[in-house]
Amino acid sequence: MSLSPATRMSGLSLACNSSASEDHPQVRPTARESPMPDSQHSLEGSDWEVEGEEEEPETNTVLSPTGLKYNTSKLSPKARHVVEGLFNQTGSKDPPQISLELCGVREEDSDSEDAGVFYAFQMHEVVPCSVRIGSRNSGRFSVPKCECPDARYRQVSPCKHLVWLFDRISKQALFDHDPNSELTLTEAGYAEELGDPFDQISQIGLDILAHDLRCDASEPDSDAPQPNATRFREAREIVAAVAGVQDNELAEYRPDLEVKYDREVLIHRGDVGATLFSLILASHSLAEWVRSELDLSDFPLDPFRSIQHRVMRVIERLNTYLRIEGGRSNFPKTRRARAEGPRDVSWACCQIQRSLGKIEKLVSRGSSPLSSWARASAARALVSILKAVVEHRLLYDRLVGNQDCGFVFSSLDMLADQSQFIDALEEIMDKIGVLGAPPSYVTNMRHLILRMRSHKTEDVPFAGGSGTQRSETPVPDEPSPGAVQPPAPGRSTSVRFLTPEMPASVMGRGGRGKAGRGRGSTRGAKRSVSEAGPSDSSGGTKKKARES
Repeated sequence: MSLSPATRMSGLSLACNSSASEDHPQVRPTARESPMPDSQHSLEGSDWEVEGEEEEPETNTVLSPTGLKYNTSKLSPKARHVVEGLFNQTGSKDPPQISLELCGVREEDSDSEDAGVFYAFQMHEVVPCSVRIGSRNSGRFSVPKCECPDARYRQVSPCKHLVWLFDRISKQALFDHDPNSELTLTEAGYAEELGDPFDQISQIGLDILAHDLRCDASEPDSDAPQPNATRFREAREIVAAVAGVQDNELAEYRPDLEVKYDREVLIHRGDVGATLFSLILASHSLAEWVRSELDLSDFPLDPFRSIQHRVMRVIERLNTYLRIEGGRSNFPKTRRARAEGPRDVSWACCQIQRSLGKIEKLVSRGSSPLSSWARASAARALVSILKAVVEHRLLYDRLVGNQDCGFVFSSLDMLADQSQFIDALEEIMDKIGVLGAPPSYVTNMRHLILRMRSHKTEDVPFAGGSGTQRSETPVPDEPSPGAVQPPAPGRSTSVRFLTPEMPASVMGRGGRGKAGRGRGSTRGAKRSVSEAGPSDSSGGTKKKARES
């Protein structure tokens, strides 16, 4: 297997170079032990290429780390080789190769007022590289392009960065996808079922998608952005999962982590939790690595909890639109507004209904019956979403008050055994009685509550893997969208966003100097994740298939 520059460096070591004797003849070094060549230009192959087995694969189906299945029968042998090399690295204990860092809306270089806009994503492997996704009428990016050396100089299509990124986007955008069905991968790097990637991102909204993908959104020529609220929440949930915190304790667990966070301070002596919190926020690669070692039942990977938070962000975005942009035709349009359109009630209702559809798919069509903790989490998410909509009059009138479309009921009806949420549902139904709703909807919800009363809730295993039990308390009050604010930023660090960088193999000796880094930092050089990875591998079973 051809190794990346960082992997090659991690394989080097200092050893005594004793002279050979007659009793110990000098042994010719193996490929792993061979000395570094005089010039890195002499290294053959690609730093980004993963060489697979010589024989043809037995199947055309590959399984990605997110759990999506791809049929590669329409790919060329070279493209299929790239995809299989990317997705078939399940046995390694090294950090995941790729993590997502930044995303933003950019303009094409043009003096015209109608210059096209495109979405840009920056991922981190050994060095940052960027992917540009334009609309169909884009002059340069109507076909998604990656700036990695394989794509730019070796004409590899699709490169593994495109495949990796679109796999993540597809997981968030394909709301109606059956988890057990295959997707057909195209030479452009994304599934046919995804449709036009630019349109899909526009419909969701880059700000919403950035939270789903755990990356920060930036503006052109800006300093490194402060981690967004989702990354703060996820970092705290990771610390809580490692500490064995239960559901009913999570809301009150370590609020000081966010309050005292300082991006310039990574090590908090005497406080391992705060140190882990800071390191996860400082390194996307480390965050991706830790995330890959968690169980699906841990707080950060709980798919239903993620969908619940997405809906709250949608409502927050709607409120921002109504407060700032709504009803103002002369409001100056930003790049994002030009690309995505208004974030009004119609958009919010569409996103909420799609999110509910995804919950229903996971509950009804999973590859295996849901565990007790997953059923409880799904019910909690549904009750929280219903409560948030009932408290928002514009959304309530559109989704519940004017017609019976089975809002939340159709999914919650499959979870009638979750009787721990009866009290929360009774309070919601009291509010619905005041606001008014179609009689059929009220009748169905009342009958559902009666069915819940006939069930005795079973013990729900705790997500942290510590052997304790998950709490079965009613759904906690969801903080109003926008209430969680990131702490005041510390000293900012500039970031050279979307600046292609050459891999070590195409630079001369000494090309790995500080001047070649694609990201500025006032903290100085840090050890890479591959150099500072933990030596203890007893963290439990790694879950490769992601449900969110």
